[in-house]
Amino acid sequence: MSQSLTAKRPIQTLYPVPDRAKGVLPWIRASLTGNGHWPADLDSILAADEGVLPWLSYALQNSGQLEVLIPEMQQKMKASLRQTNMLHLASEGEMQRLASIAEARGIRLMAFKGHAVARTLYPHAACRTTSDFDFLVDAGQLAELQNWLSDAGYLPTDPFAGTVWLGARNWVLGPGGTARFHADIHWDYTSRMYFRRRLGFEEIWAESAAVPCGNKLLRVPCPADNLVIACVHLAAFDPGLRVRLIWLLDIHLLMREMEGSSIPFFLERAQKARAVEACLVFGDMAAELGDRAEVAHVLDALKEIADEGRWRFYQRTLRHRALDLGAYWWRLPVGDKARFFGDMVRWIGVRS
Repeated sequence: MSQSLTAKRPIQTLYPVPDRAKGVLPWIRASLTGNGHWPADLDSILAADEGVLPWLSYALQNSGQLEVLIPEMQQKMKASLRQTNMLHLASEGEMQRLASIAEARGIRLMAFKGHAVARTLYPHAACRTTSDFDFLVDAGQLAELQNWLSDAGYLPTDPFAGTVWLGARNWVLGPGGTARFHADIHWDYTSRMYFRRRLGFEEIWAESAAVPCGNKLLRVPCPADNLVIACVHLAAFDPGLRVRLIWLLDIHLLMREMEGSSIPFFLERAQKARAVEACLVFGDMAAELGDRAEVAHVLDALKEIADEGRWRFYQRTLRHRALDLGAYWWRLPVGDKARFFGDMVRWIGVRS
């Protein structure tokens, strides 16, 4: 029987929300609860580096509260809305182009992380900015995908192309393009070895949904998979990296999507991904952004099956890369064990 993580023995996260970000929390709570009680501290809302300013600006404008602010604040927030909308329009056009080419080539392409939650959780996709495109693809189509991206004008930013050692590769739109975009192509939804090869592309694709992207449709993961992926994304950080409020906001909104009937499926996915504890840690942090009671049922369900020893082991893998690599290598199929070392040698070679 697993040792439950209770209030008496809480798991410790390595990634606390920084104190300087806490001034914006009352603004987020006011937006999430809809009580209209906006804080008096106007300076705290200008937390652009936390990624929530476009969303807060939209919420204030939509509630009619934006005109109540002092002129200087109004100008800054309206400028934020204009800028993010322009970025969104540019990204939307490029995403539509890539979706069209992928469809013509028979490439199964799934948007995840920022672009997926922006299109399913937020009142407008421009409220949730992201700096790149994250696509999840079938590892069996990587060779076709490389040709497809090259034809679309993209160039890889790294000469290393091994598929066992890493789970993603970054591509950038070449100099001949009208704009510069980054596309992170993932054949595993995380590069952290502890979570690799647990929840596969086929499983995520089977539950995915189609959402509009211009005049095309784009596949995105279902809410349960999005929640697992969002929490693993934060857990996979190296110790000491700062958690941005926009990522916690994603998790809070995703937990609100988990109704009673969807909880068993979410728990099944979290267990398969070995991410129950990650979901509990970052779900608990995200709960502070709004009304904790709205998401308590998700956290309570996670606490029932979380294991403190498993979380301690995961934290050791963060500190000791050899342990992380060894645990990953051990569960690889025999053929991939040899390819793993070949990838490792090539990876070292391109960086020496």
